[in-house]
Amino acid sequence: MSTPETYRSCPLPQKGEAWALFLDLDGTLSPLKEKPADVVLETRLLDLLQQLHQRLDGALAIISGRSINDLSRLLSPLELPLAGQHGAERHDEVNGYSLSEPDYATLHEAREELRRFLDAHPELELEDKGASLALHYRNAPDKQPTIERQLDSLRERLGDALIMHGGKSVFELRTTSCNKGEAIHHFMQAAPFAQRSPVFLGDDLTDEDGFEAVNALGGYSIKVGQGETRARYRLDDTHAVEAWLKTCLEQWPSR
Repeated sequence: MSTPETYRSCPLPQKGEAWALFLDLDGTLSPLKEKPADVVLETRLLDLLQQLHQRLDGALAIISGRSINDLSRLLSPLELPLAGQHGAERHDEVNGYSLSEPDYATLHEAREELRRFLDAHPELELEDKGASLALHYRNAPDKQPTIERQLDSLRERLGDALIMHGGKSVFELRTTSCNKGEAIHHFMQAAPFAQRSPVFLGDDLTDEDGFEAVNALGGYSIKVGQGETRARYRLDDTHAVEAWLKTCLEQWPSR
């Protein structure tokens, strides 16, 4: 993994080079908020995404831990290719909507137990995405050890069917092995993404699979923010992401 001292300057499109652009949302396109529902994408950013989507002949997709319904709400009126819940859901013009079916019984047990846990810890937030769960503790960072003990107990009871991983003040729970790297590989197999150089921007631990995927495909992996990473390039924050995207748009010839 690389550290903040070893990253390289971010690439810019070169003449004759075709990119497929994959973007995380929270912490990459938008600053993180105390509650996921508080995130709003500014009109100028939506306009920029629309222009990039057109300039890339449609080869721009959002790869997020959010559900596709939530992504569609945030991105409206744009209609972009989407991968939600870390790739468990996908939607694009070629294949339509697809879902890797979760183990609903295991998720139901986890959901009910966590709801009882939240009765004693109302400062926490449980986000039910349908095919996965997210336990947010941004408002109570001191509760992390308590949450980890609760989740360890839950995992011991439910077994390997329940997959858990941490992120920025959040623990994700799911029953499918889908990840953002697999989602990128899926998009890269068909038009308009195929035969292009993949570029992925993300900020969190769940984005590392995406970085690994584009590295293997000879593309450009870009970490947003600090911390060790498999990404080969880095941008400081969401403001730097927007500025870089604007510069990329200026580099591509208009049609």
